[in-house]
Amino acid sequence: MKAAAFFSAFLLVLAQPATAQSIFDGLGGTGDPARDAASAEYEQWKRTIARQAKEHTSRLWLGHGSVTVHFCVDAAGRVADANVVKASNNEQALLALSTISSLKLPPPPASARKAAGGKCHLFSQSFFYP
Repeated sequence: MKAAAFFSAFLLVLAQPATAQSIFDGLGGTGDPARDAASAEYEQWKRTIARQAKEHTSRLWLGHGSVTVHFCVDAAGRVADANVVKASNNEQALLALSTISSLKLPPPPASARKAAGGKCHLFSQSFFYP
């Protein structure tokens, strides 16, 4: 029961943005409406990726541990490359890698695709197995 509560709390944390923000940040924006809108679109796209990772995380228990996966999302929204950079065991690593590889993501916003210049967008996702 305690492990389930911890896992549920962890999943809630995954849905939160990765950066802390003061309540005063962003009230006036940058003064450039197009840039502000592009930034908001990109942040929304990153939250979509975090939400999908959370929703697709398997509840299969393979012991205690953690896995960190670095992955790249291309201009079409495909996971182009995924690598396990840290893992407690091989089974957890394979499960986490499978989760990331199976994501069906929307393409990044047009402004982000243009800024990336054809390169993919890099992400890091951690999975914790209590």
